[in-house]
Amino acid sequence: MDASAAQPLLGISEEETTLRERAALLKSVEFQATLQKAAFLVDQALLRRWMPLEVLQHKNYQKAKLCWSWYNRLFYVRCVVLGIMIILPFFQAPEWCTGTAGRPCGDPDRYMLSGINYIRPSVALAIEALCVFPLIVSLLLQRYYKFQTFWHHGSTYVKVGLCIIISVRIFAAAANLPWMFFYQGTMANMYLNILTPIFFSRSSPVHDVCLCNYAVGRKCSSLRGCFRMTLQIVHSFLDTAILLAGFILLSAWLANVLFREPNFEDYPTSLLSLLIMLTTANNPNVWAEVYTNNRISFIFFFVYMLVGFFFLMHLLFALIYNNYKVQLAVEVHKHATIRQNNLRAAFDLLNLNRDGITIPTATALFNEIGSYRHISDVDSTVQKVFARRNRSPDDKIIFGDFQMLCDQFLREVDRKAEARFLEEDNEVTRIRMSCTTILIESNFYKCFSWAVTLASLVAAVLDRSIRGVDFTAPRGISLSLLTTWEYAFGMFFFVEMSMKLRVLGSNYWDSLRNCYDTLLTFSIVGVEILSNWHPEVVEWISLLLIIRSLRIVSLLNHFTRWRLMFCLLVRMVPATAPILGIQYCVCSLFAILGVHLFGGLVYVGNPLLEGTEYAASGLWVYNYNDYGSAMVSSFNLCVVNNWYVIMDGIVAASGTSWARAYFITFWAISVTFTLNVVVAFFVGAFTTQLEKAENDRSMVVPQNSKYAVLTRKKVGFSLFMGYSRTFSKYDLYEEIVKR
Repeated sequence: MDASAAQPLLGISEEETTLRERAALLKSVEFQATLQKAAFLVDQALLRRWMPLEVLQHKNYQKAKLCWSWYNRLFYVRCVVLGIMIILPFFQAPEWCTGTAGRPCGDPDRYMLSGINYIRPSVALAIEALCVFPLIVSLLLQRYYKFQTFWHHGSTYVKVGLCIIISVRIFAAAANLPWMFFYQGTMANMYLNILTPIFFSRSSPVHDVCLCNYAVGRKCSSLRGCFRMTLQIVHSFLDTAILLAGFILLSAWLANVLFREPNFEDYPTSLLSLLIMLTTANNPNVWAEVYTNNRISFIFFFVYMLVGFFFLMHLLFALIYNNYKVQLAVEVHKHATIRQNNLRAAFDLLNLNRDGITIPTATALFNEIGSYRHISDVDSTVQKVFARRNRSPDDKIIFGDFQMLCDQFLREVDRKAEARFLEEDNEVTRIRMSCTTILIESNFYKCFSWAVTLASLVAAVLDRSIRGVDFTAPRGISLSLLTTWEYAFGMFFFVEMSMKLRVLGSNYWDSLRNCYDTLLTFSIVGVEILSNWHPEVVEWISLLLIIRSLRIVSLLNHFTRWRLMFCLLVRMVPATAPILGIQYCVCSLFAILGVHLFGGLVYVGNPLLEGTEYAASGLWVYNYNDYGSAMVSSFNLCVVNNWYVIMDGIVAASGTSWARAYFITFWAISVTFTLNVVVAFFVGAFTTQLEKAENDRSMVVPQNSKYAVLTRKKVGFSLFMGYSRTFSKYDLYEEIVKR
């Protein structure tokens, strides 16, 4: 008699046999290993991070995973290395400086430099060698766990090429081989130090289970991704840029024909004048003489500014931002595709019979995720997920349902985390109300505290003004009286801090404002005590006034909209950092090029600069003598105001009008293009987040109602806790695209 026929005789039903087989399968070692892989993939997909599928498909999975883990461990090392490479050019002497080690660029009073002490070339070489080593190790680790797909990306060739060039250059310098073309000078090395962070930057790692217990770390956004998106939108606005350039060229020719004043005496001068006018850097002065001689000329300049500045320039701005948002949508879709691929890989691992996975298998998966994520009460969470999906234990789950179940599991975990946050906050509120805190919690005391803080600021301003030269104090107010007030204010703040510490206990330190007030209060009291033993009363009182004035910042917390804006700014800065990094890198590349072209040309007493507006305005410090000064000059060029003065000074010092091409190119790329992307992206991101936060805040609800209090707590949780994930650039991209 076979086993199937014997089962009814033993009293075991077919359904019970199936359940036992499933239980035995779930306990098998092989299935547990597969379950861990699937749980890892699902967890990272839910956190919007992922492990490369090449690791999963590698012929030696354990070694590939180990290499991938070490690659992720080196992430913060690479961050430090790339940061050092970015700031290293500030401490390197420019190529034109050939003097002694103490003063390689000559007299600092003659050659206006940045004031930063330069390091020796041998020290810079050692720093470069230490920096390139972790990058090479990272590439080797990537090469192993990615295997054949390592060379499928074009950026890989660039990264390998950068490492080879830097390594060979270091070897050439160490072996004293100046005949090698890439060893000559430091300019080429400065370019490499700026390009390397662009191509080696990437998002922060996903942590291995055995390494960090899957702690959720803050994402460091990819500079390379933003650089790629920025380049991909260039073609989309070239037609408008060409139209703008044609309009300027045609207007310059027409102005040269119509007017004979010095600013329009020939075509190049007319073209430069209209370009400066378009940047609004010196608008009235450009056509003041023409308008003085002929009032009808206003029509020409009015039409030029109306079409060129108010229409074409703003149209260019709109096109750049709209096309950048299109690239954001592409990036979001790409990220969603990778997430879906990870979920698909996890599903395929568990789908042994290719007919779907069972409910017990999915339950085991979520329990595995909860075990190393330390999610409490996983069983009840899983039951609620399946109850909401109307699933029975005998159902089979296909991939579409599997995706929805994973998302539902994440939402349930978020809901429980939010509930715990609100419960803890309610417990804090209960503790407050159960103690003798009626005075501190009353509106009267809060208003009184604000009044005292404002009064301390008024006293500080009066003290500072009385010590000035041109101020007459009001009758009855003296320095001794103000000093007495200051001691009284300090005592009041100290008593207030002590009362709050007594009432709140350890919960007092949960508020950043309380920490801020405590630091200032101790500083104030300490300065007041130390001032009794120091004769330099004025010096200590000035320090006291500065600290006293800083405390007024804590009042901003009581204005809901200001607090909300501040929270949003703090939350958005990490997500918007890559786009700011693009602007910095562009300015850095232009600064290095400026040092290469104009280094050492500007110095005090240069006869070529006599009679120029540059020398008359005393703008000697805005030059390209070293990298630090060049970056300051680039910042001034980005602001645009009076940029033509710096341009005219450099042109006069260089002795060629072709130097204008550098500044015009900088304006076209760094100001018109990348800076517009930065401003538009930040404004769009901030307005999106502000609208979302204000909608969540439900301002239509009465402020003192229970629902309003609960809503404010939820908004605070979402802003500061970020639910289960940290707010990253992909979260910001998705919200901008949805809006």
